[in-house]
Amino acid sequence: MKKIKITLVLLAGMTLSFSSFAQNSKTIASVDFKIRNLGINVDGRFKQSTITTNFTSPDHTQWSLSGSVETKSIDTDNNKRDKHLKEEDYFDVDAFPKITLKATNFKKVSAQKYDVTAKLTIKETTKTITIPMEIIGDANSFKLRSNFEINRRDYGVGGSSLILSNTVKISVYYVLNN
Repeated sequence: MKKIKITLVLLAGMTLSFSSFAQNSKTIASVDFKIRNLGINVDGRFKQSTITTNFTSPDHTQWSLSGSVETKSIDTDNNKRDKHLKEEDYFDVDAFPKITLKATNFKKVSAQKYDVTAKLTIKETTKTITIPMEIIGDANSFKLRSNFEINRRDYGVGGSSLILSNTVKISVYYVLNN
């Protein structure tokens, strides 16, 4: 039961929430996750995250996107589960204080849709993934949305389980208003 709860927290840990105000600009970022445990969706978030973007190149060849979450800020609305998810068999927050993502390529699919190749690092594992992304707006004001899935076991989070899904659904939302 603990492993299932931890895996759910892991998925929730993939959720990033961050708000900041600087130089008359407003930036809002959130990454949420869902994982099935005993057939029920469990969701969560990270309360501390950072997303950095540079979408100023009109030909899309010089765009950049990176982000990180503080693993200790995981929040599944269950303190006992959160504490377990911070332990060694899940996120091991003392040894691995951050989860990071860095985009390496943007491929335009349609007017506002892209396939973004990125390196996702959780604990000691870095994997190249491709995530669909919608980017609406221009360099001064835009919205970014992405929904994708990862396998928690690819990153050594939690063990095998018959009741906890290996698939974590992640939803990212980012807004920049200058």
